[in-house]
Amino acid sequence: MSIFAWITFFVCATAVALHYMATGNAQFLLFAIPGLILLIIIPMTLAWMSRRSLAEAAGHYVDSCRPFKIGRITLDTTGTAVRVSGSVDKVSFRWLNRPHFIVRDDTGTIRVMMFTTPSGKIERGDHVDVLGVVVKNIFARSTPAISAVGVEKQYDEKRQGGNNGKR
Repeated sequence: MSIFAWITFFVCATAVALHYMATGNAQFLLFAIPGLILLIIIPMTLAWMSRRSLAEAAGHYVDSCRPFKIGRITLDTTGTAVRVSGSVDKVSFRWLNRPHFIVRDDTGTIRVMMFTTPSGKIERGDHVDVLGVVVKNIFARSTPAISAVGVEKQYDEKRQGGNNGKR
């Protein structure tokens, strides 16, 4: 759940507690408590559904994604399904459950945007494989970005394999 969902839950829970302490109306709790439970269940369910949808999309994209070096991705490749590998220079917007990663390889850097939290925790310095579609960067419309359906951490065994993480 995002920080906003948690804040909403705690504000509403505080309001319910204050109202109950002020009025002593137990019937109010018959509606308020299920409402509070739904404030947790709905965002968690939506996050689970988003992760499942992205996992299915990644399964479809894995065969059609062409390996690209980041430096070769331009606005002319907008709409192209790509696969890139590199190291994470920066992670932002994780608190919104919409993480953005700045990924670097030996040819350049690119913003990678996700619309749900990836299955594993991705940190600065991690080596990752990214599957996604090239789009215009929402922060700098003159540069490309990747709208990712999958970001997976590479583990040492994988990077030390035959291609050393290069594609």
